[in-house]
Amino acid sequence: MEKRPGLSGGGRPSAVNSAKNEVPVLFEFANFLLLALFAAAAFDAVTALYAAPGRGLARTRAAFAHRWTAEHFLFGGWGAAWREKAGGWLFAIGLAAYEFTVCFCNSMARVQWDWVQGSLAPVLDWTAFLCFGAKILLGTRYTWRSLGVAGCLYFIGRWTYFNSQNIWWIGIILAVLAAKGTALKKPLRAYLGAGLCGVALTVGLYYAGLIPAGSGSERVGEVRGTFGYGHPNTFGGLVFGLTMAYAMLRAGKMRWRDIAVVAASGVFLWVGPASRSAALCALLLAAVLAVHKLRPRLLAGRAVPGLGAAFVAALAAVSFVLPLFLVKTGPWNNDFGPAWIAAIDNALTNRLSLTWSAYWLLDVKIAGQVLDAWPPLDNSFAFALYQFGPVVLAILLVLLAAALWGLAKTCRYPEFLCLAVMLVYAYMECQSFHLTTDPAALLLCGAVYALPPDRWPALDAAPPEHGAAGEGAA
Repeated sequence: MEKRPGLSGGGRPSAVNSAKNEVPVLFEFANFLLLALFAAAAFDAVTALYAAPGRGLARTRAAFAHRWTAEHFLFGGWGAAWREKAGGWLFAIGLAAYEFTVCFCNSMARVQWDWVQGSLAPVLDWTAFLCFGAKILLGTRYTWRSLGVAGCLYFIGRWTYFNSQNIWWIGIILAVLAAKGTALKKPLRAYLGAGLCGVALTVGLYYAGLIPAGSGSERVGEVRGTFGYGHPNTFGGLVFGLTMAYAMLRAGKMRWRDIAVVAASGVFLWVGPASRSAALCALLLAAVLAVHKLRPRLLAGRAVPGLGAAFVAALAAVSFVLPLFLVKTGPWNNDFGPAWIAAIDNALTNRLSLTWSAYWLLDVKIAGQVLDAWPPLDNSFAFALYQFGPVVLAILLVLLAAALWGLAKTCRYPEFLCLAVMLVYAYMECQSFHLTTDPAALLLCGAVYALPPDRWPALDAAPPEHGAAGEGAA
């Protein structure tokens, strides 16, 4: 039986073990979406020219200027009221289906019962992707400016998806694109509810003895719980993603009991699966949220937006520069020096030496590649360089810096802290490219569409980019 990518190997999103019949079909879906966006732009141009006043060049300029600055639905303004409402539901259903298929169908239940991967998972996968696609094409308003920027980024993301064959990558791209124009509270509730149901079902089946535990711990002499997911870090990443979604949901009114829930999740991750990266980041999230609640003006300084952007650059620099100080001192995987950098590498469970190995063993491809099983790159920055290529890495760094800058600029400090902690997690794991581990990726939506920060999707409001165009007009 073919296994879905990565989750049997610690949650790494390698597509080497992808289902043979799923990736080619998703290639076709990715191509269809791109062609549909081109068709929508052509339809916009024709209808705008038809409705614009004047003649000749003046008419063309008026038509295109209107589309450039006024938001409108693609393929005409028919059914504007119900399309807007349906778009929010489509996004919520897509997130719920995506979350459940990973939380349950990618557990060890897939080994116990063939129908989990053979029947249930494809239905849920296609529910998620079709909902995201329908939301992007029919349930979202755009200006030509925002559509052009996001369309170019989608073209690059689709290109690297074809080369990397990373199903998680195209999933997170579509989710971020579909988040535009949507209040995030309902979708995040659907995400959290579906994830909790999937995890509860899996853990219940595991303790009932109906599904196997899977692989053991990679740490010698240490017993770590897998909870029915085959690897402790897989389970840790899923729980951390649910914790992050909960913190984002409570961002508007963070209470002490909410911070206690986040901290309790970190303690559980430490003593249960002993997933150190997820546990430490959950505890870090609780700590920074507590500090913000005690000292809310601490992040109100003018330098904070710039510091947030600089934080991205600093993490990337540490990710790529620190391994350069390693010197091989022996034949074994952990034989490195000098002593100070070896101690850091040991504390990070060989994250530095794995990146060092990638420098020697892997080539950098401009548009990404399918990665081999060795070396397993747990640093998301290094993983992005080799899996998706330097172009995507540079784009991601710019988007992350812009997102932190914009969140701080608009005083959305709890979300700012959530995204910053997710970056710390990304330094230690590559599961940040899983939507199920990284719901904070949805906070990049405004930057992807090059919107002003006050127009970015928020929990309770999704303001238009500019004044919405009359939907009965061109």
